[in-house]
Amino acid sequence: MDRRYQVFISSTFTDLKDERREVIQALLELDCLPAGMEMFPAANDDQWTLIKRVINQSDFYVVIVGGRYGSMSEQGMSYTEMEYDYAVQQEIPVLGFVHADPGSIPANKTEMDAAARERLDKFRAKVQTKHVKMYNGAEDLGSKVSRALNIAMRGTDAEGWVRGRYAMTPEAETEVAQLRAQVAELKQEAQSAKAAKVEIPDDLASGADVYEMQLTIDFYSAAALYGQMTGYAPAEILHHETTVPVTWDEVMAELAPRLVDEASEQELANALDSYGQRLLLGDHNELLPSSLGELVGVHLASQAFDDILMQLFALNVTAHGTKPRGDGDRHKYWRLTETGRDTLLRLRAIKKPAVAPPSP
Repeated sequence: MDRRYQVFISSTFTDLKDERREVIQALLELDCLPAGMEMFPAANDDQWTLIKRVINQSDFYVVIVGGRYGSMSEQGMSYTEMEYDYAVQQEIPVLGFVHADPGSIPANKTEMDAAARERLDKFRAKVQTKHVKMYNGAEDLGSKVSRALNIAMRGTDAEGWVRGRYAMTPEAETEVAQLRAQVAELKQEAQSAKAAKVEIPDDLASGADVYEMQLTIDFYSAAALYGQMTGYAPAEILHHETTVPVTWDEVMAELAPRLVDEASEQELANALDSYGQRLLLGDHNELLPSSLGELVGVHLASQAFDDILMQLFALNVTAHGTKPRGDGDRHKYWRLTETGRDTLLRLRAIKKPAVAPPSP
């Protein structure tokens, strides 16, 4: 797999411009990605936060020590030394390069301040506690960085950077392809819906309009249960038909949460059966048969179920499901449209309590 490693270049800047240029050229020839202050974008982050982020993203860290200690942070330490300490702390492989003859460095590229020279000497000694390469001049540095990094890359287990198409497994590629197809389908549907500008006829029942929902009640009569207990014939399940008044908003509030992630028609039918039973045992128990002894179940009439499905579809709050499913799945699925989601939020979302106006 084609893998490229990111290499962070750490050094003072103005005195080592030529050396950094040679190192960057060497990295590019090795197909590495150089990272350093030259490549930093303008950002809102403070400088040290940005530096740490780039170091964390790097596979190797190259430090170059010349004749200057460099600009210092508020903590009294140069950024180059702070970068070095941070890279060591993060256990990023460090490649150190120290000038072989500091006395030969031109005066305009060396520290004139005694305190700064002392800090530089201590920093040079710190870097040299690890294996380092000594260099003389920019070209010599470039070649030594190239050789050292070439060896380091052979034995590394660093992640590096790879092209996205090589990083994906076959399973991930299949999933991405399916998601792209689904996104394209949904975009097309959204564009079509927007272009069509679905208009709902004003004469369609909706909202607070009442619908008489037809239910069938399966039950044992009290007399039959008594007869069964006293040794007579076993109780027979009786059937009683009735209608319960509901509004379309109430039906939508009951079904919409199940439609958020698509629901089968069987799931919706079961939900409406349970809804009808709750209504009969609650606010509409007067509709239960007078001879009721034991309730067996409540079922929505098939015609009522068809009415509800078609009405919600006509009101543009539901649409046919689009999620891919196995060939063996023969169920029909429904989902919320954008209008349906807006309706769900209006009906079921918890609202802030009304604030009483201040007393006069």
